Amino acid sequence: MNEIAPVARDTEVERKALAWMDDPLAALSMSNTRIHSVPREEAEAVQLAAFNLRLEQRRQQVKTLAKLADTQGIDQVATLDEAAALLFTHDVYKSYPPSLLAKQRFDQLTKWMDRLTPYDLSGFDASGCGSIDEWLVRLRESTPLDVATSSGTSGTMSFFPKSRKDYLNSVTLLRIQLTQAFGEESVPASLDEAYHVLTPFYSDGHSTVSRLPAYFLDVFCKGDRELLHTALPYKASADLMYLAARIRAAQSKGDTGRIDVPENLLARKGEWEKLQAEMPGLQASFIREMIPQLAGERVLALGITGMFYEIAKGGLEAGAHAEFAPGSVVVGGGGGKGIKLPDDAEDVICEFFGVERLRDSYGMTEQNFYTNSCEHGRFHVPPWVLVLLLDPDTGKPMPRQGEQTGRASFFDPSQDGAWGGIVSGDRITVDFTPCQCGRTTLHIGKKIQRFSEVTGDDDKLTCAATPQAQEEALGFLNSL
Repeated sequence: MNEIAPVARDTEVERKALAWMDDPLAALSMSNTRIHSVPREEAEAVQLAAFNLRLEQRRQQVKTLAKLADTQGIDQVATLDEAAALLFTHDVYKSYPPSLLAKQRFDQLTKWMDRLTPYDLSGFDASGCGSIDEWLVRLRESTPLDVATSSGTSGTMSFFPKSRKDYLNSVTLLRIQLTQAFGEESVPASLDEAYHVLTPFYSDGHSTVSRLPAYFLDVFCKGDRELLHTALPYKASADLMYLAARIRAAQSKGDTGRIDVPENLLARKGEWEKLQAEMPGLQASFIREMIPQLAGERVLALGITGMFYEIAKGGLEAGAHAEFAPGSVVVGGGGGKGIKLPDDAEDVICEFFGVERLRDSYGMTEQNFYTNSCEHGRFHVPPWVLVLLLDPDTGKPMPRQGEQTGRASFFDPSQDGAWGGIVSGDRITVDFTPCQCGRTTLHIGKKIQRFSEVTGDDDKLTCAATPQAQEEALGFLNSL
């Protein structure tokens, strides 16, 4: 269903655009060096062609996009900046009426999601689903979608229609970046080598972080379950995540007497509290126990920087070191999680784990790319992804030159389960001049904040689409 009709003009740019839309990793030879060596001028020409080709296709398949484009009279765009008017704000993916979850109306939630994905869900049968988890598992088993969830302080759960192809592309790109040195030609067979994966998170679930292990199993572990090591041996329940979000929202309003969730879910409150209490101890003991077990093995370790620091510090004080095989990688994130890390935290982690540097990472549920810090600490966005930095006050595109700070927005033409364009809640700094590392791709600074954290209030999203177009698109999406 995702076939692209032949275009009238078969130019070189259009051929590259079609290749990037279908499989950008294969188009660039599964090579980290080639991915990050596309000249910027060439990349932007292909991005523009890919945007218009994808728009022509997706407006026939994604009903909410069609409404947004039709209201503004946009059939194609002449510049990259014009593409900003057709990006979805990230809150679109939690815009359904909250009562649908409270009343477990999964038939209506399916109808809502059907307007956000190119996959036809009109024949999907949601009858009998008694929980969010059941609904999401049934979607995964009977459609190409593997829907990703997230929940925040607002108490509303987001449902983003990722597909299995999206997840595989994300994790394969992650492997290419982590296991291939930029500047060297890749050896295709290197992608067939199995790695142990060590992660202090869930073994399964529906949030991105808990769903990724299933794809690490394929891409890094090559199907060998003995190589996948997760700290939390149970599934991250979407229902419990939703319950926790509703509790947090009630607490923020000072009203914990009434939490609008089904009674059978409210009865699981004690289960959630027990999991939360057990989690830190399980995670810390897991990594301490696994490190000696994996001596001499090639390991991909993904976790929280603060946790890795505490383990590394304690290990070094005891005269111990991790003894992973050469080629192992440690990927941190999440800052100190409430702890102010010392200036030498990364040095301590690297010394203990025996790696040259700690890799930081940046990505989001609504995009396929996960980018890791280069040798100069910059996050390089792959060339097929259009980066649009928006003015946080007006929502208009900012100049594509020099160093600019604004709202992160992206369009990824390779996205399979969704439209591909997103206006995020992240405040980032993009440098449009070449990075010292030699990569040609646009790069983002390490200081990334949520606008809600910067303002201390709810993020007041603004985007380039006209207010009327936004209102009509959302009105259509939720006319259930």
